[in-house]
Amino acid sequence: MVLILFASAATIYAMAAGLYMSYLARGGDRFATWTNRVLGLGAALHVAYLVADYLIAARAPTATIESAMALLSLGIVVAFLLVSRFKERITAIGAFVTPVTLLLLLGSGLGHSVSHVPAGVRDALLPVHVGVTVIGIIAFALAFAAALAYIVQERALRKKQLTGAFQRLPALDVLETFGFRAVIAGFPLFSLGIVTGAFFIVRSEDYVPFSFSRGFAVVAWILFASVLLLRAVAGWRGRRAAIGTIMGFLCAMAVLVGYMVRGGAT
Repeated sequence: MVLILFASAATIYAMAAGLYMSYLARGGDRFATWTNRVLGLGAALHVAYLVADYLIAARAPTATIESAMALLSLGIVVAFLLVSRFKERITAIGAFVTPVTLLLLLGSGLGHSVSHVPAGVRDALLPVHVGVTVIGIIAFALAFAAALAYIVQERALRKKQLTGAFQRLPALDVLETFGFRAVIAGFPLFSLGIVTGAFFIVRSEDYVPFSFSRGFAVVAWILFASVLLLRAVAGWRGRRAAIGTIMGFLCAMAVLVGYMVRGGAT
C-alpha cells in the first residue's frame, strides 16, 4: 500500500512536470488548465503516502532525513500551489518547481537511515529543528525557481527572443521581487535550523567537529545572507542575486545529500 502510493505520487509529479514544461515551451490553454490540477492530485497522493507510511510503518515525518525530504517535497508543492492562486502568471514557474519536488520525493524513497541521537534531545529538539529547516528550504525552493526563471527570461530578453517562454514567464521585476521575498521568508527559519542543528549535533553520541554536510549548510547560509545584505547595502540585484540564490539552494540540497550518504539523522 505504501509503495503503491509512493509510486503513484511520483508518477503524477512526473506528469505534472511534463505539463508545466510543455506549457512553458509551447503555451496553450489546455496545458495551463491541467498543470495545477495534476500537481494538486500528486499532492493528495503524497499526503496519503505520508499518512500510510506513518500508520503502517510507524515512521514520523521528522524521524529520518529521508522522511524529512518527503515532507519537504510536499511542502514545496503546497507552497507553490498556494502562491499560484494569488500570484498572476506564476504558473510557468512550475516548470522549475516540479523537477525539484520529484527529485526530493524519489530521493526520500532510497532508504531509511538510523539515527544515533540521544532520545531526550530527539524528542525535545528534533521536531523544531526539522520543522524550521524544512519551511526555510521550502521558501528557498520557490526563490530558486524564481531565480532560474529570471535567468531564462533575462537571456531571452538579451537575445530579443520575445516569444515562447518569454511571454509566459512573469516580468523580470516580478521574478526578482518574488524571489527576494522568498529568501527573506526562508532566511531566519534556515538560520534557526542551523542553530538548533548545532546544538543537536553537539549533544549526539557520534559528534565530530566537522562534516561536509555542515560545511555546505554554512556556505548556503553565507550565500543567502550575502544576497540579502548586498541588496540592502550595494543594490545587488538582477542576475547576480539570481545566481547567488541558485548557488545557495544547491548548497542547501547538498546538505540533504550529505546526510543521506552518511546515513545519519537530520
